[in-house]
Amino acid sequence: MFKNVKSLFIALVAVATMFGCQGPPRPGGEPAVAEVNADAKTIYISSKASFADGVAPNIKKECTIDAQVMKFIKAYAANHNINVIVDGKPKPSDTVLKVSIVEAISAGNAGVGHNKYITISGELYDGKTLQSSFKASRRSGGGYFGVYRGSCSVLGSCAKTLGKDTAGWLTSPVDNAKLGDIYLIK
Repeated sequence: MFKNVKSLFIALVAVATMFGCQGPPRPGGEPAVAEVNADAKTIYISSKASFADGVAPNIKKECTIDAQVMKFIKAYAANHNINVIVDGKPKPSDTVLKVSIVEAISAGNAGVGHNKYITISGELYDGKTLQSSFKASRRSGGGYFGVYRGSCSVLGSCAKTLGKDTAGWLTSPVDNAKLGDIYLIK
């Protein structure tokens, strides 16, 4: 089948380019969503995270990380048996998570190497009372074959991992928690 090592290597690179390290992609690039039980904890979130003043206007305009973070929080929370309601109408006694993108840096590019990261903060309210809060940050250099990815795609990977981190935190919220790549949190 393969006459030499070079053709084997080329075939492996072609497969890796098509599928990456995680196998064939899911439709829409989203994680598998688990079923939520009837006894699940319910949390309300907005469809988009707010942006702090320091986030660059081009990131706000060109990328959708504000929506991606929230979408991934919902998707990963279901895996922890947490029911997340997006843009619902919470009652005064319901639990609400407010998320803000504090910092988003998009340095580098495919030619010289990506250096992107996002820092978010979250506050979990029980009614009007602040129960706990966190800060989380994730960095990406674009990953394997990052040269073929755009800046918003790499930032989207950071948003996905932050969604997963936040969903894990929601299972047992600790006040003033620091999650992810904590060396980036200021």
